[in-house]
Amino acid sequence: MLARTTEGDATVHAVSGAVRCLEAKVSGRIGFVVSVAGSVGLTCQSCGAGFELPVDSQSVIHVAQDATELARWEDEAFECIEANEKTSALELVEDELLLSIPYVPRCQKCDAADAPRTHEFN
Repeated sequence: MLARTTEGDATVHAVSGAVRCLEAKVSGRIGFVVSVAGSVGLTCQSCGAGFELPVDSQSVIHVAQDATELARWEDEAFECIEANEKTSALELVEDELLLSIPYVPRCQKCDAADAPRTHEFN
């Protein structure tokens, strides 16, 4: 069901997702919360070993009534879509999952070995 996620060498293991209504009282805007949790099997780009990446991510998406309202929100620091856009809950959950996967996956061993080194210069 998550075809875009598994196009490469990623494998999806025990992932669950949800789309819940955002209470307008809290934010002052209509929207919803998209969340995803589980694990994804990836290949380390440094050593080539397979590893599991735990995923636990959540985003808030606000819904604009029309293109004018969407344009007013353009400079805001939140995600938004126009109310007439057609999308499914599955697509939103998969988007959240894709955004949680690093562009260059690295296992913990390789990530720790290449930790940034700091040097003091006089």
